[in-house]
Amino acid sequence: MLFLTPISAIFLILFPVSSDALNLSCSIIHPLPIPAERYMWTPTHGVPGKQEEHEEVCIIASARLNSTTATKVRFPKQQTIELFYASIPSFGPDLFVQLHNATLALELRKGTVTELRYGSSTLNHLKISDTGLDHFEVLPERGIPLQTLIIHERLITVLPVSVNVLAGLKLLDLSGCSLTTLDLSELFGLDALIALNVADNQLATVGASGPVNLPALAKFDVHQNELSQIDHFPDQFPALRYTRILQNRWDCEWVSAVREKIWHRNITVLGTDFRCGGRRINNGGLCCTYAHPSRARLAIAKAMLSVLEELSAAAPDAPAIGPLITFKVFENETLDGVVGVEMERVGIYLQDPIGAP
Repeated sequence: MLFLTPISAIFLILFPVSSDALNLSCSIIHPLPIPAERYMWTPTHGVPGKQEEHEEVCIIASARLNSTTATKVRFPKQQTIELFYASIPSFGPDLFVQLHNATLALELRKGTVTELRYGSSTLNHLKISDTGLDHFEVLPERGIPLQTLIIHERLITVLPVSVNVLAGLKLLDLSGCSLTTLDLSELFGLDALIALNVADNQLATVGASGPVNLPALAKFDVHQNELSQIDHFPDQFPALRYTRILQNRWDCEWVSAVREKIWHRNITVLGTDFRCGGRRINNGGLCCTYAHPSRARLAIAKAMLSVLEELSAAAPDAPAIGPLITFKVFENETLDGVVGVEMERVGIYLQDPIGAP
């Protein structure tokens, strides 16, 4: 005689209800806080504060579906479902269409889902993480109600195919993937998109091969990548209010130009670089390098002359000082490393010398 303990019984989630149908039931229903990304915000209302609301999440553990067993599946009537450690090699419209109309949020977490073709779905929220997914495609359908799409998959190297079909999308989060380039023109048509997160990728280029139109984008996160500059930033985002751009390989001249634009548009920069290793310097909270040593020397000279101009304006009757400016250099008597400037009675020194990268 076989006895089932409560622990083992909780994972018996698949059992046939007919010769061609499988019934999926909840392994456990657990009250969890509603994810912060569900609370869509606009530039006029600001970023939402901490939310205390909870929802019942139906967690289905260790479901195994293939092309044969997926022909007829009965999902539970739950608003939020999480498939935990599922084995579903290909998740397509044949499965999405079988979700109950009451289900608005679906999460695929861990397990094996190598391909996902999104279509025939009434979901508002979809999240996929740590499943081994390497292909995500949006089928060309109209009126797709999806509002948030979150993908944390290291095998994803390009934008989801036809993602611009999701006209109602408000959040696109591809952080923790392996994107190397981002073509903003491929997002043309996402007029409702409020937040774009591509942090923690391998981005070396963010550009556009065609027109860019993201009129509602208010938050842009590209921190922890390999970027040296972003052309036309932040001009291509007319509604931008928040950005996170730390932990990249920025060019100092680009940083200086962008800082001025950010200041005039009153954009909030979230997070700063605190320590800059090697030859990098801290330019207003962002670590950066100059492409050529002469650029570094010129930038320091301009900064020091600006300080002198302000001092002169503050004391118009003071006697002239001279020599006007003297560079202190390394022992080899070259201009490979600028450490500061000296005047007659004043010395201004950099904490970290600027030298050739």
